[in-house]
Amino acid sequence: MEGTKARGPVKDFDDMLQRVGSWGRFQITLMFFFFPFNLFMGYVYLSSILINFSPPHWCKVEELLNTNLSVEQRMHLSIPLEPNTMQYSKCKMYAPDWSEVISNEVFDLEPNSSWPIVSCSAGWEYDIENYHRTVVSDFDWVCEQAWVPSLSQAIFFIGAIPGTLGFGYISDNYGRIPATMAANLLAMISGLATTLVTGHITYFISRLFMGFSYNMFFSVPYILTLEYVDESKRTVVGNLGLAIFLTISGVYQPWLIKYVRDWRIFSWIIFGQMIMVLAVPWVMPESSRWLQSRGKAEKAVEIMKKIAKINKREVSEEEYDFFRSLCQKEAAAQAEGRRAGFTDLFKHHNIRKITVLTVILFMIISCVFDASVRNVENLDFSIYISFMVSTGLELPSDLLCLVGLTYLGRRYSACLSLGLSGLFMLLAIPFRGNMPVSAFCSMAGRFWATYAMNTGFQFTVEVMPTCLRGQGTALANIMSMVAQIASPYIVYSATIDPDLPFYLMGILGMLGALPGLFLPETAGTNLPDTLEEAKVYGTKDKFFWIPLMNPEKRYKESKDCESPAKLINRGNKMLKVFSGSPPSRPSPLSKEPRKPSSLANQPRKPSSLASEPRKPSTTEQSEPSTPENDSPNPRVISSLASRLEKAGIQLNGTEVTSPTVETPES
Repeated sequence: MEGTKARGPVKDFDDMLQRVGSWGRFQITLMFFFFPFNLFMGYVYLSSILINFSPPHWCKVEELLNTNLSVEQRMHLSIPLEPNTMQYSKCKMYAPDWSEVISNEVFDLEPNSSWPIVSCSAGWEYDIENYHRTVVSDFDWVCEQAWVPSLSQAIFFIGAIPGTLGFGYISDNYGRIPATMAANLLAMISGLATTLVTGHITYFISRLFMGFSYNMFFSVPYILTLEYVDESKRTVVGNLGLAIFLTISGVYQPWLIKYVRDWRIFSWIIFGQMIMVLAVPWVMPESSRWLQSRGKAEKAVEIMKKIAKINKREVSEEEYDFFRSLCQKEAAAQAEGRRAGFTDLFKHHNIRKITVLTVILFMIISCVFDASVRNVENLDFSIYISFMVSTGLELPSDLLCLVGLTYLGRRYSACLSLGLSGLFMLLAIPFRGNMPVSAFCSMAGRFWATYAMNTGFQFTVEVMPTCLRGQGTALANIMSMVAQIASPYIVYSATIDPDLPFYLMGILGMLGALPGLFLPETAGTNLPDTLEEAKVYGTKDKFFWIPLMNPEKRYKESKDCESPAKLINRGNKMLKVFSGSPPSRPSPLSKEPRKPSSLANQPRKPSSLASEPRKPSTTEQSEPSTPENDSPNPRVISSLASRLEKAGIQLNGTEVTSPTVETPES
């Protein structure tokens, strides 16, 4: 086993995680158990596009169904052309006396321009031979009823609002595992129940219940997994599953439904797979971060010991005792009524800024992403090919996201991805007449929207402190659902103007590039655990710093954040003024060369300067007060000592030294 010596008290959860192993067999195994939830994400989020798809359709003329006319001949004879597109109308038909038209043994197959034109009166015919049965074709939700699919998707996002609140509460108060189980089982049951609907009311109800589970069925295990992973691996773990398994889910779904040709069979196949969630309590541990934040010491220590065993790390019992005491402190804080609550997201100015900007950013990301996904309906391509290509972009986008989040960081990844998504959507407008170029720009916008969504998922989880992570991410998710209610109507706005969806997505993307720049950069840092850590999180970061740059240049230089060398030199100068004599040993960090001294090896007499003021002699009292002979101010000395201590520097009598730097030999 890999040995680890006791290293003193455990500072926080991240320190304990480093000791038991923050990246090893346990984390790799946990990552593989998390992968199926990425498949489920594709089922719950993407399948409705295929289920609500409206196949090519036209008015049904029952009198012509019993003739020997082909489908093309029936359409040509009974369906007028739309004047703008010169395509067969989907909602209008000729209405002559069909019995008279077909009474002749051989009748004219050309329509008469004098025939009256009316709305469809006997339903519709659908091109099921080249497409598949959908809920739209089964219930004739077209033309005057075309609002039903869009409203059903809006109801789905409306349901996600109370669902996110509820499962967020369960996650923060009862644990990540119960919330994961409940949300996924609800998604499975509502998905299977959708196949039993009898009309738009029951369909709305089933979509509402599935919305209750979105997207907490995915984000709760996502949070759980990231909480056990070293900060340097969070980007890989958080995005690799999306890159591979969400892509697989999206790429094979259109061909599966085309093969089975029925949306009900399709739903049974995909949602039935979610039964695997029953194995979660046996393959995924409860979050030790959550257990610590709730003061559940013994359970947290038990899980930590299992992690150390799996990762083959040796951790002393003393270190477990330190970690146990941290958990007990959390329990004591709860007993005193100091448990963090929802309102703490808005009390302190830094936490409030983080919360508000995170919510705004995730709202814009979610709306642009969802609209770009559903906008495949407005592309003149096969639904199966366009759906496959659109979801297939997940893989390269997620892989690029792994690199971007690592080297550009979260802030600039969010900014650039949303900005580029909006730019490409706007570029698609002047090329609407050139379908290949317009489709390329649209897919490029979808590519960058996917990058932004992956960034948003990870960013939202990381900036929230552990004690509020469930409620904070729940709030961001709730508001993102509010924003996504608009996305089906952004796509539907193409009925007003074909360019309007691209204008709306482009403007939103360009505006959304700004909020993320003013959030803390979470790359290369530990996650905040407590409210105290969140109050100062990111406040010392430079605005233009990215992880690609030198980590030492990350933080601002201020009076409260001086380098050790500057503090030592300034402290020595102040002590020289107070004591009237130079310090006996110059700072090893000073840039000035050290002069050899014959007194270097002589013992130094202890000084009481730091503890009490020096009493002036009678001669000194008679002399005018000067900086050289003035008595040192104890408050100044105390303040200096406090600031030096924060920098890891000691105040020894009349000398300032750094215990972490070896003194050069004389």
